Amino acid sequence: MMMMLMRKLLSAMLVLFLLLAVCLSLLRAVPGGPFDNERAAAPEVQAALAARFGTDQGYFEQLWRYAGAALQGDFGPSFQYTDFSVRELIAQALPLTLTIGSLALLLAWGLAVPLALYACANPGSWTDRSLRVVSSGLLCTPKFVTAPILALIFAVWLGLLPSSGLGDPAWKFFLLPALALALTQFGSAARVVRGSLIDAEHSDALKAARARGLSEQRLKWRHRLPIALPSACAFLLPSAVAVLTGSAVVEQVFALPGLGRALLSSALNRDYTLLLGVILTCGVIVLVLAWLVEALLLWLDPRRRS
Repeated sequence: MMMMLMRKLLSAMLVLFLLLAVCLSLLRAVPGGPFDNERAAAPEVQAALAARFGTDQGYFEQLWRYAGAALQGDFGPSFQYTDFSVRELIAQALPLTLTIGSLALLLAWGLAVPLALYACANPGSWTDRSLRVVSSGLLCTPKFVTAPILALIFAVWLGLLPSSGLGDPAWKFFLLPALALALTQFGSAARVVRGSLIDAEHSDALKAARARGLSEQRLKWRHRLPIALPSACAFLLPSAVAVLTGSAVVEQVFALPGLGRALLSSALNRDYTLLLGVILTCGVIVLVLAWLVEALLLWLDPRRRS
């Protein structure tokens, strides 16, 4: 077990280092620099700024210096917000993004599993046909369309929820962004769970259980769902990654100071240190989610342990 954990830790560090190397090379390849807006400053001032933030160094020197500091949790100072370090900005934005993302996944999968289970138990019914149509429609609707429509309906027309910002109670400000992220994932999760349940219906284990004369209710909860869950839960990782990437659009629409908005703001303002810090933080989140999903699959399906 310790050897397996060590291999996973080393592979994760290698993935994060490669991610940093690729992102840094892309940033250096983009025309312009972080101090191009300082046009009125003298060349000596711009050279002093470049020396202070290390942007005048070579690629490999920047890479090793930044990687060594990142291992200690130091992502450097922010170019845009000079009074704050990148670590402080990420610490402020990360809880908001994780809260909204977790709520979105809970809403999406909490609705998709029971609805798909009921639809597969009644194939060809109105519920089954409606679920297929609605899930297909939600999959085809991007988040930058869903989010403004939800704000227009629930905030402007009905006046039930706030349209932007943060306040008290916090759940009112989190509900619309989480719903905007959850709708697309509900469409994906519903189709995946429904397909897994259909595959489970034709499995030998379910046929053997039905041959023993078990009731349909017992078959549904004790046999069909446990057979379908491992293959359906394998989709949890791409679903969580889609929520994480979609938060950049949703947080911008609802004016939330989360990690996604920090990513867009740093990219537009050429805040290289903040951009790299957010990207590495997202990489760590994805790796942790991958480990959690793998552990869940090992628990749900004992055959994977061998």
